[in-house]
Amino acid sequence: MVTNGTNGNSKKREETAARIIKAIGECNGLLTMAAKKAGVGHSTMNRYVQDFPSVKQAVHDAKESMLDFAEGKLYSKIRDGDNTAIIFYLKTQGKSRGYIERQELSNPEGESFRVEHDAKDKLISAINRIAARAGEAKDSQEPDGEGS
Repeated sequence: MVTNGTNGNSKKREETAARIIKAIGECNGLLTMAAKKAGVGHSTMNRYVQDFPSVKQAVHDAKESMLDFAEGKLYSKIRDGDNTAIIFYLKTQGKSRGYIERQELSNPEGESFRVEHDAKDKLISAINRIAARAGEAKDSQEPDGEGS
């Protein structure tokens, strides 16, 4: 049964929600395609996803199902010896075994954090120091205008 958690919904809204849920399943959770298939606009689709928990659940279920399908295909490729699939899997799932291309940092609680380097400010600072030194050197080499 399609429910949105509130009382007083018209039969038409319930029927539309049921049609949308069916379309979501047929379109693997892709909302624009499901909206077209259900004969509603994209904004109506979004409103039904927000208003009806059963529609929201249908979107979640369809996307999870497609994710499972894609993972199954990936595993098949790995079993077939596809190097690209193997490398992809190790890079994304084998991090704990050292299969990483970048260093990941974490605090003592294991939460990752981001380290940002402000290269632009460092570069500007270095240029200013060089320019200041060049100016000092130029000043010490120029005659002071006396006895020229």
